Amino acid sequence: MLTSTAGLLLALGALVFWSLTPFFFAATGRLIGPFATNLLRLSIAAPVMIAASLIAWALAGGDPAGVPTPWGAVALAASGVLGLALGDLFLYRSLFRVGPERSSLLMTLSPAAAAAAAWWFLRETLSLAQLAGMALILGGVLAAVWKPGKPANPHAAGHGFWYGAAAGMSAAALQAVSSVMVRQAFLAQPDLSPLYATTVRIGAAAAALVFYAALRRDLPGLYGGLRRPRVLSRLLAGTLAGPILGMTCYIAAMKFQPAGVVVTITFMTPLLVMPLGAWRYGTRVGPRMVLGAAAALAGIALLGLFPL
Repeated sequence: MLTSTAGLLLALGALVFWSLTPFFFAATGRLIGPFATNLLRLSIAAPVMIAASLIAWALAGGDPAGVPTPWGAVALAASGVLGLALGDLFLYRSLFRVGPERSSLLMTLSPAAAAAAAWWFLRETLSLAQLAGMALILGGVLAAVWKPGKPANPHAAGHGFWYGAAAGMSAAALQAVSSVMVRQAFLAQPDLSPLYATTVRIGAAAAALVFYAALRRDLPGLYGGLRRPRVLSRLLAGTLAGPILGMTCYIAAMKFQPAGVVVTITFMTPLLVMPLGAWRYGTRVGPRMVLGAAAALAGIALLGLFPL
């Protein structure tokens, strides 16, 4: 019970940290573009996580306990490339094509996909109460983020809309598979350190993006964006909240909870982003938002009261 509670608290920590990051990265995305933002945030996070891992390893006296096995490192690296590099790339394309509301809606498919993938690959089952909790959370998020009407982006009509929808579903699928690979690494190595696991994922994703940018000969221009006013400070704040603290909580939660449960909780991010946006930008929060939040919180209660 204690470890299950710890997993839920860590997932909620990831939810809070990840709800803050859009407010930092939205501005940098407008200034230097989404791909540059993603590459730079991971380029900042990777050396920080490597340094933290080396310090932790030194403080442990060089004890290899918790260090990923070779196969575990491969699985974690692949999950980082799939989730943080490719998954975010598709997510940004979906954001441009169909707008943030519908992108958030499409990303809520990820928890169900993660649970299905975990059932298929890991034979990891969920109780009826947990399935009901996931349904409540997903239903609450859908009720809160769905906006009937025309796409937010005027260029998202016709083929552009369906391209954006496909990109959003691809992002959700990649995030789900990535989560299951992380869960598999913890099941195969129970003493795996979440700090080391996070470092491998972020490092692999950063390396993949840098390699891709180098092939396109875009690196000088991308890193040159750091010299623009207000970019570096917001990147640092967003990176601390997102890839460092948020991702560490997320990976640690995978140690104690099934992938479908963790992904479900962390994909409640729209429910926090909307009221924060209302406070920050003065946008309206309607009754559907309140009801959606209540349903999602009831779902979390079910997940907490009926652990595996």
